[in-house]
Amino acid sequence: MLARAGHEVEVITANVDYKNARKRFPNHSGVYRLSIDGVNITYVPVFTSFRGSFPKRILFFATFVLSSLKQALSQRNVDLIIAVSTPLTVGLLGVIASKLRRKPLVFEVTDVWPEAAIQTGVLKNPVMIGLARILEKICYRSSTKIICLTEGIRSAILSKGTQPAKLAFIPNGVDFDLFGTVAPQRRALVRSEMSCEGKFVAMYLGAHGTYNSLETILEAASLLRHRNDIQFVLVGEGDEKQKLINFVTKNRLDNVKFIGTVSRNESVEILSAADVFLLPNRKGEFFEGNLPNKLFDFLASARPVIVAGRGESADLVTRARAGMVVQPGNADSLSNAIRVIQEADPSERDQMGTNGRQYVKTNFSREAHASRLIDIANEASRQ
Repeated sequence: MLARAGHEVEVITANVDYKNARKRFPNHSGVYRLSIDGVNITYVPVFTSFRGSFPKRILFFATFVLSSLKQALSQRNVDLIIAVSTPLTVGLLGVIASKLRRKPLVFEVTDVWPEAAIQTGVLKNPVMIGLARILEKICYRSSTKIICLTEGIRSAILSKGTQPAKLAFIPNGVDFDLFGTVAPQRRALVRSEMSCEGKFVAMYLGAHGTYNSLETILEAASLLRHRNDIQFVLVGEGDEKQKLINFVTKNRLDNVKFIGTVSRNESVEILSAADVFLLPNRKGEFFEGNLPNKLFDFLASARPVIVAGRGESADLVTRARAGMVVQPGNADSLSNAIRVIQEADPSERDQMGTNGRQYVKTNFSREAHASRLIDIANEASRQ
C-alpha cells in the first residue's frame, strides 16, 4: 500500500526461509534483488544453520544485522526507516541505521521481547536477559513511532515508561483480495489430496514453535483417537515440529497429519479444506495479549474457530460469534469442543463461519490498516 500511495519502498530481508532454516534462493550466495508489485526487495546472505541452540540463533541474528546494515547504509534518498520485530536485533538494526542516516524510525512490535522468549523458556541466561532488556529500552526510546499489533503489546510497552503519544495500534488484518471463495469442487479435491474425504477436519495452520502450544492439539487428538471420522491436520514448520512428529509416532496417532509450509496463495485452498480451526494459546497472563495473523486467516476462511486460551483472541471470537473458547492447555476441553462443533447442525457451523468472516471484513480490513500506516509514515517522516 505504501508503494501504491506513491512512496518508494525498499525492503531488506534475509535470504532464508526461517521456518525451514534454509536459503530461500539457494543459487545465490551473495545479495539477491527483485521487485514485486513496485516494492524493491533485497535478500542478504546470513548464517542459515541456526536450528538446535540459542548461540546459533544469535549468530544468525548477528549476521543479519551486519549484512542488512551494509545495505541500509548504501540506500539513497532515505526519508524514513521502518523496523519490524521480532527479534530485537531487527530493532537494533533500525536504531543504528536511523542514527547514522539521521532519519526517523518507526518500530513495529509484533511480540514483546525479551518477555516472550523468557515466558516460553527460550531465554534463560540472566546476563542475556539483562542485555536484551537494555536493547529493548534503546529501541523504544530511539523510535519516533511504535506500532503495536495488539492491545496487550501496547499495555506492555506503556508499562515500561514509553509515552502514550509515541504508540499507534494497528492490528493484523485480512487481505480480502486474497481470500475469495474457493469453489466446492476445488475444496473437495484438496481434501482428497490430504486423504480426508468423508472426515471432519480440525486444522491448525501456522508456526510450530514453543510459543504455539501445539501439544494441546496432539493431546486432544490422543483423546479422540477412537473417532475415525475426525482428522487433525497441522500445516507449517518450526522448531518444535520434530518433537510433535515424535509424539504422534510414539503414540501411534493415525488421526494426525502434518503438512509442510505452503505459499500464501496455496494457504487459502488448504484452509478451505477445514471444518473447524484450532488456535491453542499458552497459559499465563502474558499470552492473553496474543492476536496472531493466523486467527484472521481462519475467520476469513468462514469456518468455526476454537480458541484454547484467554485474552484478545478469545474475546474476538466471542464477539464475532464465530466459534468456541476453552481453557488454555486443557486437552479435555478442546476435544469436547471439537465434538460439539462436529455434532452441531451444519447450518449452525456455517453461520459461525459466516459471522467470523463478516466480522473481520468489517473491522479488520488490510486496506484500512494500510491507510493508517501511510498516515504514520507521513507524520514520522516530517519529524
